[in-house]
Amino acid sequence: MGQHDLSYRLFFTHRRMIQDLLRDIVGERWVELIDLDTGEQVNASFVSPRHENRESDVIWKFRRKGGEEPVYVYILMEFQSRPDLSMPVRLMGYVSHFYQSLKANHPGTEWRNLPLVIPVVVYNGVEPWNVATDLGSMIGVLDPSAELYRPQLRYRLIDEASFSREELAALDSPVADLFWLERSRDWSDVRTSIHRLQKSIVPTADDSLRRAFETWLQKVVLPRLGLPEEGASVTPTLEEFETMLAESIDRWNRELREEGVQEGLQKGLQKGLEKGLEKGLEKGLQKGLQEGLQEGLLQGEARILLRLLRLKFGPLEPETEERVRSADAERLVEWSERVLGAERVGDVFGD
Repeated sequence: MGQHDLSYRLFFTHRRMIQDLLRDIVGERWVELIDLDTGEQVNASFVSPRHENRESDVIWKFRRKGGEEPVYVYILMEFQSRPDLSMPVRLMGYVSHFYQSLKANHPGTEWRNLPLVIPVVVYNGVEPWNVATDLGSMIGVLDPSAELYRPQLRYRLIDEASFSREELAALDSPVADLFWLERSRDWSDVRTSIHRLQKSIVPTADDSLRRAFETWLQKVVLPRLGLPEEGASVTPTLEEFETMLAESIDRWNRELREEGVQEGLQKGLQKGLEKGLEKGLEKGLQKGLQEGLQEGLLQGEARILLRLLRLKFGPLEPETEERVRSADAERLVEWSERVLGAERVGDVFGD
């Protein structure tokens, strides 16, 4: 299992995370009928009658409000980073083995009055989730008279990509911040999310949850963005991450600009020599060097701007790249100053 999936398991062993997920993200009527403060994590490993080990990711149990029987409701969680067409069948197996394990460990439990188990799948992948959310829809039709026997199992899908930035920003929740960070593709987004996490996770009350996010940021988020490793022997705090990222962004931008200038000078010298040799005279050489240097520097500035745009907004349209390459020096400087504050590519160009 990769670091990413292990991190999600660790996140949702914290009561704050499962509470916020059910209340703010699921938000269905049944959530109001359970006491979220009574949440207890239960063993997610169980053995089948053939002694085959089965393991879900995380299972929580909550007391029902009002003291009605059965007393508990169970939330069985699965975390997915890619679509799995067998998910309804897998969940049917998990729920079945869980009931058998529950019966074996609590002999007094009557089979006619079992507690409700609600499967929840949290999906953080890039591909669309094209998997059925109920087992019955996967089974072929025989005859209307046989529909009575069609097995039923539904799960609640939470597709992180389905939540807009506006919806996530309105929630004061580390779950919303987690979803935001998963969709972050540039440095400013990561900084915004880290700042939000500092406010939503109280240092003393949620120290272990803070540490889980700090480890995840160091091992998963920053490497995914292709940011240089800082070589820290101790995982930075959220506050240190924000400071470190701000300082690093300035340094990386300087390095990109210096790299572009050096590349521009090299190309300019080469082009200048070529033009000077073509003219064959000292005057031609001088003029060729000057033109070549100017053109090389201009290409270097354009290269820097294109790299900044790709880092922040991802792949660019061919028209956008051509627009940058054909711009003059004054326009390139003006556009470069707008990049960090821009929310979309069009803002850079003043469109």
